[in-house]
Amino acid sequence: MIVPIGGKRPKHRQFNYQPRYYDPEKEERERRRRAIRIESKVRRGQGRSIAIYAAIMFILFLMLLYL
Repeated sequence: MIVPIGGKRPKHRQFNYQPRYYDPEKEERERRRRAIRIESKVRRGQGRSIAIYAAIMFILFLMLLYL
């Protein structure tokens, strides 16, 4: 019986190749969804910033009254 000197022999290499497919309809759909998400975040952010700005101005006004 012959025993290899270097130990176990290496296994064959395995590849995780997954082919990619281009779907123009899916790309367009994802682009529109991203645009809608960005637009809705901007709208929500503007509403919050106006409310925060108004609250800060009110607090400053009250501070001026009591000084």
